[in-house]
Amino acid sequence: MSDFNTQSDYEEEVQPQTRAKSRRGLPLWPLVVILLLILAVLITLWNPFEPPPAIQPTIEVTPIVTLSLPTLTPFPTPSPQPTPTLPTEITVGGYVKVIGAEADQLSYRSGPGMNYARLKLVKDRAILKVLDGPEEADGYIWWRLEDEDGDIGWAAEKWLEPTLP
Repeated sequence: MSDFNTQSDYEEEVQPQTRAKSRRGLPLWPLVVILLLILAVLITLWNPFEPPPAIQPTIEVTPIVTLSLPTLTPFPTPSPQPTPTLPTEITVGGYVKVIGAEADQLSYRSGPGMNYARLKLVKDRAILKVLDGPEEADGYIWWRLEDEDGDIGWAAEKWLEPTLP
């Protein structure tokens, strides 16, 4: 035989190869069906005529410095003080004002009565604190008093009027 193949030899070799190729490959139609299904799902999920959702910008503000302000405490409202009323009678612990002594001034004595020594003279309108009394002597009512200098003596009620300090 010759070294060259004849046509019949060639046909025998070609046919087995062609058959082998068609048996090894997958049929094309299932692949097409799968692609069409995927495409249908994508089309139903995505509507090309629907406008895109509006984008809402968000702004976050982060403070650079945090200040801590002190808490304000309100001042207590002072309760209104009652207006003191002028006393109507002389009492121990109260105050009296010298009245009517005028130029002669009031005698401040060492005891309740005219017979006691005069310690000093007290001017009109002087305010005195009542320490003790009353004591009756020589036709007058006497009160033991203390003046603004701290001097203590007795004076007759006739020239005293109850007052506020």
